[in-house]
Amino acid sequence: MLKFITAVNSLFRTILGLAVVTIASVGSWIGYQAYFAGKWALQQAEQKLALQEDQVRQLNGQIQLQQRAIQRLQTANRLLKVDRRVARIEVVAQTGSMADNDLATRFTFVDIGPNGKDLDAPRTFTVKGDVIYIDALVVKFDDSLVEAGDDPLRSTSVCLFRRIFGEFQQPNDGFVLDTPGTSPAAYRMGEKMTDFEREIWAHFWDYANDAAHAERAGIRRAHGEAPFIKLVPGKRYIVSLRASAGLEIASEALPAEKAG
Repeated sequence: MLKFITAVNSLFRTILGLAVVTIASVGSWIGYQAYFAGKWALQQAEQKLALQEDQVRQLNGQIQLQQRAIQRLQTANRLLKVDRRVARIEVVAQTGSMADNDLATRFTFVDIGPNGKDLDAPRTFTVKGDVIYIDALVVKFDDSLVEAGDDPLRSTSVCLFRRIFGEFQQPNDGFVLDTPGTSPAAYRMGEKMTDFEREIWAHFWDYANDAAHAERAGIRRAHGEAPFIKLVPGKRYIVSLRASAGLEIASEALPAEKAG
């Protein structure tokens, strides 16, 4: 009987041991699976996060490109519409009359900057009659250069005033304004004229008559213009140059201190 009880106890201990070992093994396996499942999930989450971060970077890059494109269009729109003030004419006096064929108009002409400040001393001229012509050479650059706005000279049209004359004068008898081969006052980038500026004015008619030569310089058009205006006492006239167009003349009242 004792041997039987001892055998039963031994069997029980063996079964209990096996159960403990089995439970421990199962627990280890579950823990192992849980560990690697968690590690895999973490890796997946990290990969997903990296993918999202890459997408965000791509979107940011696209946004920056779009912002630059918008700024470029805004710049182009501004440059293509801007009036660049280049000269001012003020009527000093008118004497005589057209009926007596002795009408004469005295006026001043001065180059001005975009802020309206004089770039040199006003010059005074007198013409017969009351209509004057402004003879100028105008260079218009390719739209792409105007839109880019990178070069202060090529981001707008430029002009060189040759002379000014009355309707009863021959053009070659007019008053000389800018000397060919020199940089116009309104477009001087500094004391020394750049090579490009010198090239423009020294070879203006080459650009005007040689399309290939003009294209290499980014020039769309080069030609002469001679807008004219009737001068009226008490008025002054602003000569402007549009970025992609030509010369314009607008009248305005003289300041009170000058009108009197």
